[in-house]
Amino acid sequence: IQQVLDGSISQPAFDQFQQRLRLEPELAKNYGDYALLHHSLCEEYEGQVPAGNGVPVSGRAFSAKFAFIAAAAAVALLVAVFYRESPSEAQVSPMVAAVRFSPDAVWQIDGSTGKSGESVELSKGATLQLLHGQASVAPSASASALIEGPSTLTFVSDESLHLAEGRGRFRSDSPGGHLEVTTPSMSAVDLGTEFGIETHRDAPDELHVLDGKVGMRLNGKNERHILAAGRAGRVAGTDGIEEFSADESRFAKSLSQFHTLMTAPFVKADWRVDYGNPSISAERIDGVNYSVFRRFSRPEPGGENSVLLATLEAKTPSSGNFHTDGWAGMSFFSKGTEVLFFGDAFGPERTWALDVKQRIPIILPGNLVVGARTVTLRYDRKSGEVSLHEGRVPLGPAFCTGKLPPETAFDEIRIGASSSAALAVGSLTVSVGGGRQ
Repeated sequence: IQQVLDGSISQPAFDQFQQRLRLEPELAKNYGDYALLHHSLCEEYEGQVPAGNGVPVSGRAFSAKFAFIAAAAAVALLVAVFYRESPSEAQVSPMVAAVRFSPDAVWQIDGSTGKSGESVELSKGATLQLLHGQASVAPSASASALIEGPSTLTFVSDESLHLAEGRGRFRSDSPGGHLEVTTPSMSAVDLGTEFGIETHRDAPDELHVLDGKVGMRLNGKNERHILAAGRAGRVAGTDGIEEFSADESRFAKSLSQFHTLMTAPFVKADWRVDYGNPSISAERIDGVNYSVFRRFSRPEPGGENSVLLATLEAKTPSSGNFHTDGWAGMSFFSKGTEVLFFGDAFGPERTWALDVKQRIPIILPGNLVVGARTVTLRYDRKSGEVSLHEGRVPLGPAFCTGKLPPETAFDEIRIGASSSAALAVGSLTVSVGGGRQ
C-alpha cells in the first residue's frame, strides 16, 4: 500500500493490487475512508488560515502526514471503480472519456469500456495501455489529451488523468475548470493552457509548457512551481525541480494520418510476373508455384511516414494447399534483396509466421494461427519493430513480433508460393503514415 501511495510501485504489482481490491472488501473500504476524510477536510478547511498558535509540529512530520492523506485520496479515486460498497446493488458511473485511435494503434483497456460510433468510451477508473500508435482522449468537452505509445493512462475523472508511463500532450480550454495530470513523481495543474508530459521508469519526469501557465508539484510536497509558456521542469531528486527550455516538437498535436499506396481491385498491368502462371483478376490473385512483384514509387515508409500497414486477405486456393513444407505469402524487398516475409513460412509448421531474415530463425506464434484468413502486418521504421495481427484495422493484439534494423525501407513487394504450395489473395491493402502532426 505504501508503494502505491508513494507512486513507486511497478505496473505488474499495481495490476495485482487492483485485483486484490476486487477480492478484499476491507482493503477497498480503507481507501474509501481515506477518500472521504480527504474530501471532508478540503470542504471544511481549504483556503483557511489556522487560528492561534496551534501545536508545534515539525514541517517534516506535517508534510509526511499531509502527503500520505493526499496520496491515499488520489489512489482512492483511481481504484474506486473496482470496488464500491452501497446499501443497494452496485451502480456503474456514467462518467466516460471518448477515445479515438490512429490506424496503427495497438491497445488494451483494463476496466469498463463501451463503443460510441468511431470512439471507444473509457469509464471512470479504467486504464488504457497503448502499446503502439496514438490515442486522442477527451475526458470532458473542454479537455483533451494526445497520447503516444507505449503509454499507460488512467481516466480518474473529467478533470484528472494519471499518466503512469509514456508521453502525452494535454490541453484544457475551460476558463472556469482545470485539468490535473499526475505521474508517479509529480502532478501538473493547468491554468487554462496546453502542456506536454513525459514519464519513464529510467528517467526523471518532465513537464513542458506549450501555452499559458502550469503549476508543477512534486508528490509529497505542498509547494507548486509555476511554469510559463516555453519553459519546462524536470524532477531533480526528491526535493527539486530543474527548469529548462520546453521542446514542443517532442509532443504530437493530432492523430497521425495514413494514406493508401495500393488496394483492390487488382490490375494485372501493375504486377510483374517473375515465374509461374498465376491467375490475376480484379478480385483475386491465385496460383501454385508463382511469384509476382509490384514496385513502390519510392522506398516506403519514407519521408515523414514512419509506419507501414499491410493487410493481406488469404483465400482458399482454387488448387493446392496454403500450408505446406514450402512457403506461401507476402515479401518485402529492398534493392533486390528480400528483407521481410509473412504468411506460411518454409518448414513443416502449419501456421502463419514471420521471417525477418538476417539469419534469424522463423518466428512462430505462441498459439498456431492456421488457415486462409486476413492478417495485418505493422512495421515501424524508427524502431524496426514488426508485428502480425489477425484481421484488419483497428489492430488486435499481436500474435507474432520481430525486429528489422531501424530505418529499413522497402521498394518492392512480392506475392507468391513455392513449387509445393498455393496462395490465393482476395484483397491487399498497403498504407503508410505515422508521421507526427
